[in-house]
Amino acid sequence: MDAIMLALVAVLLANADGRTGIFLSQLLRARTDRRRITLIAFGSFVINAAIAAIAGSVANRMIGQGVVALLVAFALLAAAAALLWRGRPAIAADHAAEMPFTGLVMRMLLDQFGDRSHFLIGALAATSGAGYWAAAGGLIGWTLALLPFLAFGPAIADRRAARLLCWASAAILIFWGVRTAMTAFGLIGLSS
Repeated sequence: MDAIMLALVAVLLANADGRTGIFLSQLLRARTDRRRITLIAFGSFVINAAIAAIAGSVANRMIGQGVVALLVAFALLAAAAALLWRGRPAIAADHAAEMPFTGLVMRMLLDQFGDRSHFLIGALAATSGAGYWAAAGGLIGWTLALLPFLAFGPAIADRRAARLLCWASAAILIFWGVRTAMTAFGLIGLSS
C-alpha cells in the first residue's frame, strides 16, 4: 500500500509543470472527438504505467535494494530536472489536431513511453515489487496534475503561483532524491 501513496505523490509532483495537461487541454479544444482523445490519453498512460510496473516488479526480484534505492533517487532527480527544463512538448497540439486518429493514437502512446511519470512508477515498483499499486498511484497522481489545466485551460501555467508550485515541486523532488541516494550509500539511516 505504500507503493500507491509514494507513486501518487511522486507523479503528482513530477507533473506540476502541466506539460501533459497543457497539451491535452489544447488538443481537446482543437479536435471534435474529445471523448476518444481523453480515452487515448488515459489509455496510453495506463499501458505505459503497466509496462513500467511490470519492469519494476521484475527488477525487485533481480537487483538488491541498495541499487533499487539509487534507481529511485535517479528517477526523482531526473523528474526534478525535467520540471526545471522549460522545453517544448514532444508533439505540438496544433500539429496533433491535424493528425489522423490512428496516427494520433500511436504518437500519444509513444510519447508516454519513457516519460518521467513512468520512470518513477517503475523505480517505485522496484522498491516493493507492488507494481500495480505503483501504477495505480501514478495514474491518480497524473490525473490530479491534469485537472487544473483541463478545468482552467493552459493559461494557468503562466501564472506566478503555478511557476512557484513548479519550483517547489522540483525542490521537494530534489530533496527526496538526495535523501534517498544518501540512504542508499549508508550516509544517513532510515530512521533519521
